[in-house]
Amino acid sequence: MRCEAPEGHAAAVEGLLRAAREGRLAHALLFAGPDGIGKFLAAEWLAFGLVCAHGPAPPCGACGPCKRLKAGTHPDVLAIDPDLEGEEEIKIGRITYRERDPRSNVLEFLSLRPMEGGWRVVLVRDAERMTDEAQNALLKTLEEPGESTLLVLVASRPENLLETTRSRCVPVALGPLGVGAAARLLAARGVPPEEAAVLARWSRGSPGLALLLRERGAFELRSRIERVLDGRLDPLAAAAEIADLPGEFPGRTPTARARWQARTCLDLVIAVLGDRVRARAGLDPALLAHGDLARGDLARGGDGGEEALEAADLRALEVCLEARQDVEANLAPDATLERALCALEPDRAVPTRTRRP
Repeated sequence: MRCEAPEGHAAAVEGLLRAAREGRLAHALLFAGPDGIGKFLAAEWLAFGLVCAHGPAPPCGACGPCKRLKAGTHPDVLAIDPDLEGEEEIKIGRITYRERDPRSNVLEFLSLRPMEGGWRVVLVRDAERMTDEAQNALLKTLEEPGESTLLVLVASRPENLLETTRSRCVPVALGPLGVGAAARLLAARGVPPEEAAVLARWSRGSPGLALLLRERGAFELRSRIERVLDGRLDPLAAAAEIADLPGEFPGRTPTARARWQARTCLDLVIAVLGDRVRARAGLDPALLAHGDLARGDLARGGDGGEEALEAADLRALEVCLEARQDVEANLAPDATLERALCALEPDRAVPTRTRRP
């Protein structure tokens, strides 16, 4: 694990550590905010601060407990990270015992006494990827986890969690760093400054998301999206080209990786269309993540064409949002992406969604 102060969130975590010192820290927290802003890094920093020999306090990083946690060998901290484990979902076997899943699980972990006599901490990254069965298995533990025990659920889409799960956690809202701060952080990590500035804008100030966009070929993906929008590239040809683009996507199977590629592309399409709609509503394109494409669309409107283009963008946006839902429902990612890209053609002959039975 990383013992690294979370840029932009250190004050929030220090407030939680102060609450722990005063005996008033809630036993279940929900760290919520946009993708890639450092929510899980903040959760890790909190875990370090709780188990540190000098804690609860900002961790020293040099004591025995901090060193063991850095090495991933601290016996009283359990972290569940579906991407690191190559899983699309967090299944019930990570929450409670299942014979077919030999990995450690939350309930078994919390049934043991703390080996080092202090806090026991469970971190769940992308908690919204827990199945309903897994969340239901966790409910009693969220209510009564035991003394000196903390569960931190980290979610970019907390609305996708069951209400029964959300209601048992104290929300901790974390926001993006800002475009300038994110660009500086990216540049400090070796991203060329010009590229860092673009990625920081596209990610709306979320450096983690910016790095993921870079790893997943966002520049090439966006180029295809732009060419489909202005009619220079057939949408089916674009979908075929996108399937062949290099990129680092999680998943154990080609289909799982294709789903992540479709998610990345659809998220970009939705962001672009959303900015075009915002620009037509009067927002300055210079303030928008994809304002350059929105500016070009405004110039194309001409005399009386603005309303028709805005309506077409809204219809296309609806199709793409439905396609994004269909990817999560495990529909074929290639066909889903083709349908979304067809909605972007300049004439916008928006296809009808194929309903799930």
